[in-house]
Amino acid sequence: METSRSSEQGLKEKSFAKGVEREQVSGLSKPNSRVEADVCSADGSNRQSSVMNPFVDWGFKYLFGTERNKRNLVGFLNLVLELECPIVDVEYLNNENIPHEAGGRECVFDVLCIDKSGTRFLIEVQNAPISYIRNRILYYTCRLIEQMGQPGEKWNYNIDKVYSICLMNFMYEQDPVLKREFMLQESYTGTLFTDRIHIVMLQLPCLEAKSMWECNMLYEKLLYLLLQMKKGMSTIEELKRQVYEHGLNEEIRETFLNVLDEANLASLSKSDKALYEARLKSYRDNRACLDYAIETGIRQGIEQGIEQGIKQGIEQGIEQGIKQGIEQGLELGEERGLMQGREEGLAEGVAQGKQEIARSMKNKGLDIGLIAECTGLSEFEIEKL
Repeated sequence: METSRSSEQGLKEKSFAKGVEREQVSGLSKPNSRVEADVCSADGSNRQSSVMNPFVDWGFKYLFGTERNKRNLVGFLNLVLELECPIVDVEYLNNENIPHEAGGRECVFDVLCIDKSGTRFLIEVQNAPISYIRNRILYYTCRLIEQMGQPGEKWNYNIDKVYSICLMNFMYEQDPVLKREFMLQESYTGTLFTDRIHIVMLQLPCLEAKSMWECNMLYEKLLYLLLQMKKGMSTIEELKRQVYEHGLNEEIRETFLNVLDEANLASLSKSDKALYEARLKSYRDNRACLDYAIETGIRQGIEQGIEQGIKQGIEQGIEQGIKQGIEQGLELGEERGLMQGREEGLAEGVAQGKQEIARSMKNKGLDIGLIAECTGLSEFEIEKL
């Protein structure tokens, strides 16, 4: 499969804004009683939260993957995908993808559905960083396409569209943006190869809005609401007040309000609340393990960095010491050599001067002994002149 020219060659990319554990959940039942919410906020604080964390796998499936909350899913898809022809209705599909051969890899999707045109929609929520996240979502997409194959010679490979949406509570690239969209295209001209595959990656930490008013796109407003629910620091009423004050159109406003109504833990049945709390505990345990691994990695990295820094410092110190020693030695040697040269030159000059004086006195016929006494030269040296 071709990748995109800019990031994964062949996959068409559009950037819009700046910037788990996953098991199949069953046993969702309609609420039949109201109980008091007694769940701590998902960020680990002591404050009790009455709002469901939508990023707990059971919570997301409950809010968007059940028949009673189908309108939430339709609204979510329309806001995130921004299709020219809005989705009107969908049908949920079995979210288990069983391999054809023994030993094959089983895929369990968070939410999987199909609309009246045959277009399939896959939604994945990932709370913890995983290796090859792009390859994973591409693999899931291809598994859905593979399911469309039909036996016999009459099938002409006319496959339906597949939209795969991945919500990530982490950033997987160096220069992240909130929303990236990918499609298959020709590498040089950018010509669309096929519109059958469409992948949307949402890096939720890139949404830095402090209020819904700071969100530019409608899908950003929905993601902001989900992230506020995850924090668990606001009540249902406080979140609803933000929705009402924002002046959304009626359809979108009702979608937001319905998500909040369904996320009210006080409205869950005892059995559903027990399921949610079990998955919430697992979610927190996983987050604690991840945080510990990150802290341990950082600490070990610092320790190794210090150790390596000391080692490099010693090596550099020795190297610089040798270099400076050579330079200073050369400089000192040059200075001493110059002094010694001057001394030797002076001595040689004096000796030559004595010889000249002795030669002149000898030429004038003076006594050899007298010449030796005056110049300090030996009689033998004077005889040789």
